[in-house]
Amino acid sequence: MLASCGSVFAAKIMFSKAALDAGADPFQIGVLSNLVAGSLLYLWLVAQGDSISFERRCMTLYVALGIVSVGLPTVLSFFVVDRVGPAYTATVYSLSPLLTMGFAAGLGIERMTLRRSCGIGLGFAGMVVLVQQQSASIDLAQTTWVAVGLLIPASAALGNIIRSAFWPKGASALAFACATLLTSSLVMIILSPVLSSPGRWRFDDPTIAAWLASFALVSALSSVLNFRLQCVAGPVVFSQIGYWGTGFGVVFAAVLFGDALTGLSLIGLAAIIVGGILARRQDR
Repeated sequence: MLASCGSVFAAKIMFSKAALDAGADPFQIGVLSNLVAGSLLYLWLVAQGDSISFERRCMTLYVALGIVSVGLPTVLSFFVVDRVGPAYTATVYSLSPLLTMGFAAGLGIERMTLRRSCGIGLGFAGMVVLVQQQSASIDLAQTTWVAVGLLIPASAALGNIIRSAFWPKGASALAFACATLLTSSLVMIILSPVLSSPGRWRFDDPTIAAWLASFALVSALSSVLNFRLQCVAGPVVFSQIGYWGTGFGVVFAAVLFGDALTGLSLIGLAAIIVGGILARRQDR
């Protein structure tokens, strides 16, 4: 499941980059992909005879996740990328598993052993090795925004904990993923006028439309896999998706675009895989 989620995560990044290169607005991608993906999952949900819970507690949970897991990280990423650089934003996400592990242990959600801690640490080291070539482009002189950037992985880690601690009783992974996608799209729509120009979003370009549709389909698949993974593996294992996604991204770049796989890249990939195996919680 972790390998599947990581590969789809890497595919999402590639589809997103293709849409941006074609001229799509970043917020346009976020709003439409979540809305279309959520709608597709809702149709699938209805076809299976399942449903979303609209209890007040569940609705509060959906809104909280839309803000913490999507809204806040997206807004922060826009400002941090502009001032510190995209390499820092990509790198700082690697702190999410470490923070998730700390939150989960501190709140008593998961028991952390030396083996699991070593696994997360090894995965982090592998991630650092993979992104070390980008570190030269990071502007660390912007100390305030470097510090603000740390809130991005903190938000992602908090979202991991919230999903595990308050998973709606009896809700399937499909229903939970669907509700969160739709709520996230609503949060993005509210934020769009502040950080984007919806009036300039382009819908008439066939290339942009094709990439947006492809990204939405991959987002729907990614959400179902991600929620199922967290359901069966817990927040700490789930948080490693970024590690595995980066690893698959390196492999995809080598296979599809001819990028060279260096010795350091192979060491980083091996560290991520071994770290994922070590961090797996014991079967109950």
